[in-house]
Amino acid sequence: MKKLRKYHKWPSLIVGLFILLFCVSGIVMNHRSIFASLDFPRFLMPGDYQYKNWNLASVKGFLPLHDSSVLAYGNVGVWKTDKHLTEFFDFNKGFPKGIDHRKTYTMVQTSNNRLFAGTLFGFFEFNLQENRWNEIKLPSGSPRIVKLLEKDRDLIILTRSEMYKMPLAGNQISQTIHIPAPTGHDGKVGMFRTLWVVHSGEIFGLTGKLIVDLVGLAVIFMTLTGFFYTFLPKFAKKLSDNLKKRFQKTNRKLINWHTLIGVYGIPVLLITVITGMFLRPPLLIPIANKQISAIPGTLLAHENVWHDKLRDVVFDTTLNAYIISTSEGFIEYSIREGHENTRTFRSQPPVSVMGINAFEQLNDNEYLVASFSGIYRWNTQSGLSTDMITGMPVVGQSEGNPFGAVAVAGVYMRNSTLMAILDYGSGWMNIKPQTKPTMSDNISTQPISWWNLALEVHTGRIFAFLVGDFYILYVPLMGITVLVILITGFLMYWKSNRRKKKKAATVPKFEKSSVVN
Repeated sequence: MKKLRKYHKWPSLIVGLFILLFCVSGIVMNHRSIFASLDFPRFLMPGDYQYKNWNLASVKGFLPLHDSSVLAYGNVGVWKTDKHLTEFFDFNKGFPKGIDHRKTYTMVQTSNNRLFAGTLFGFFEFNLQENRWNEIKLPSGSPRIVKLLEKDRDLIILTRSEMYKMPLAGNQISQTIHIPAPTGHDGKVGMFRTLWVVHSGEIFGLTGKLIVDLVGLAVIFMTLTGFFYTFLPKFAKKLSDNLKKRFQKTNRKLINWHTLIGVYGIPVLLITVITGMFLRPPLLIPIANKQISAIPGTLLAHENVWHDKLRDVVFDTTLNAYIISTSEGFIEYSIREGHENTRTFRSQPPVSVMGINAFEQLNDNEYLVASFSGIYRWNTQSGLSTDMITGMPVVGQSEGNPFGAVAVAGVYMRNSTLMAILDYGSGWMNIKPQTKPTMSDNISTQPISWWNLALEVHTGRIFAFLVGDFYILYVPLMGITVLVILITGFLMYWKSNRRKKKKAATVPKFEKSSVVN
């Protein structure tokens, strides 16, 4: 028992503050829409979080307009500039309050001069008369839009789960395109996705999220009561006898609840900790591209096989089909002679489990595919993928590491030619000779959202300025430590309870009756 107490007490005291940060940040992350309007000043963040040279996915892409101006869009919202990218002006009027509401993933200007944007929280059109963005509601509410493209006088709108068609002459969705599963689809889902929704509780929808929130609140309670139980005796020495007794009584009640919550909640606590450990490198790497059977009766077994799996789309005129990037790879979706057909490409370019960040057509049958795994030229006809930085072909498996040598967060294209890439860490990198645009102060000082701040705290990246690249071990080491705390706490309860039962069993019958009387 002494060893168990030691391994339960000291790790708890050492990492207690970090456990509190895990819980609070996890609750914020579980309810992004609630906290989307709240921002945190960027200048208060460590140096690695300061925008410079268009880093940190500040900009994802550039849209040339018909008047020769250009819109830059990404995590900083939408900014208007000239074709030489010399001076940038705020173009975010109409978006709801909060930098999270400005996060723009895709933009398009149609042939009839309408301007649309797809953001983290919805679908918007720019009103030239009002000089502001106005939201257009979709059948599924305000979903995350991942791609907008024009095809045959229609606007194709791709969300994470659905594809919609809207006539360019109106504002009403004319069709919801239900993409069938490809031939031979086995219904399996990504292990990363499974662990993610289990960890957050999303696997059971809002109810599951609220349960995980309660788990977080319970851990906060156990952590604080553990501190109270440990430090109260020293503090109580200076109190009067009467006040000391009150504190001691309260302490006993709190530690009893501490024990009961820890013991009876240990299955959920263990699941939450273990699944969280596998959502970050290095434990993420072996499971990143693994597929497993969907858990029946949960969000993973959704009737829509593409629920929360769609990531990007282009229309290939040669194939006369949509090429869609999903969390499970690239698929071809075509409608010929009234018949739908979906197939998976046998040879695919590497894409990070963190998702695709650029998907652009270069010429017939050739596409640019970029993610944190790198940037590749992919020939859909031959299946060959070539690294656009080194010029070397991809050999063997096309599974992309979460982070490659160049973590591409965005690209600058001009007339289907790659001009520059935007690396997540170092920012703007010229591919063609040109003057690098200057990141003005009004863009570089844009705040960070509470959700992103919570993510940096939850993953431990925010401590990188103290420990460098060793921060990558933060999640697994914290996970192991918390497992030790939980297991030793349970064993202490189990051994203590067993001793009480043994002691009660050794008491003679007449002594038991006298105790009762």
